[in-house]
Amino acid sequence: LTGSLQKNQPDAWAKYVAAAEDGQPHRILEAVSEGVKFSSLHEAAQGDYVGVMRPRLSKLDKARAIAKSFGNVGKPYDFDFDFETQDQLVCSEVVYQAYLPDKGVQTGLILPLTQVMGRATLPPNDIVRTFDQQFGTESQQFDFVAFLDGREATRSAVIGTLDAFRASWQRPKWDEIGRAHV
Repeated sequence: LTGSLQKNQPDAWAKYVAAAEDGQPHRILEAVSEGVKFSSLHEAAQGDYVGVMRPRLSKLDKARAIAKSFGNVGKPYDFDFDFETQDQLVCSEVVYQAYLPDKGVQTGLILPLTQVMGRATLPPNDIVRTFDQQFGTESQQFDFVAFLDGREATRSAVIGTLDAFRASWQRPKWDEIGRAHV
């Protein structure tokens, strides 16, 4: 994968191997107001909550998703949250596009879109809801890795449990799980 990314995505690869703003290595690809970019784990984990899931896909399918994501580096943030176009992206759209199944090429993930204000979109909480609803079934697409559960009043976070993560999508709508990353 490394050689392929260096060859086929040289500009994105150069950004990836450069140090993040905090001096740490880039490990996360995300869409933030500045656009689709690489961040260190520390930079990306600055949300109120951080949930980490691993797709139940082959190494090859995960590599293909990473390669697709590298093609989005530098695209602007989509303040219209429009999943109909791919020239601008939001955080969950980066994940959605990366793992979108390609017939005969990539198995991918099935992440249902939701209508929000007349637009098809995928709020990060809906990804967690999909995980929760599929958990323990044959259709489970993700494995739980970690959950940092924020405590706004104390400006701290605690290591959350699997059960707390599964229930987090049911919190009030202004209590978003955070951004989605590849």
